[in-house]
Amino acid sequence: MSISPSTLLALQKAGEGLHTAREAFAQEVQSNAGRVVGIVASEPFSSEADRAYAQLRAVARMAHELQSIEEQLKTMYGGAAEMMQPETPVIVALPDHGRRSHAHQGAGDLDEAEDVVVKPAPRRQSLKTKPLRKRTKETASQPQRLSSNDEKVLAHLKKVLDRRSWVTLTQGTIAQGAGIPLGSVGLAMRRLVAAEAVRERGKGTYRLA
Repeated sequence: MSISPSTLLALQKAGEGLHTAREAFAQEVQSNAGRVVGIVASEPFSSEADRAYAQLRAVARMAHELQSIEEQLKTMYGGAAEMMQPETPVIVALPDHGRRSHAHQGAGDLDEAEDVVVKPAPRRQSLKTKPLRKRTKETASQPQRLSSNDEKVLAHLKKVLDRRSWVTLTQGTIAQGAGIPLGSVGLAMRRLVAAEAVRERGKGTYRLA
């Protein structure tokens, strides 16, 4: 079983929305904390102080729960990304479907179908096969190209990591420091490790290469 790119994109969008909601709740906690402190300082035994403190705790609890859900969704995204279905076999199989559809034509059209499909087929196949082999050889000899998100993550990691010691980082921390969606962090880190720009030891422990 494999995961389609559209499904993976939907999971990424869900992670982005969850990340935005968690940051909004965290800002609510920070903005209301000062107000609650002022109420408690001026009227420590009033019902208003008790109510404001209880509401602040409820909002803080929601922010914490959203962070836990975000970490779970991050793990789900990483697993789904590894199951994403390849697109190349589908493209290669398309000419086969065309030949099978022509094969089902009537006996009276058989000669015409052979003229249309069988004769041009070797030319189309040769045009696709030669560039494909050339791109494969060139790709094997060149380093993996990094995306803009990869570059942002690498720039952030150069500020917080060095080549001498290992540092444990969560994907939420990396997403916030690099300024990218949380759902894009896992793929960016795998590309950086594959490009040997960053080294990984265990889960979430990194240093510069």
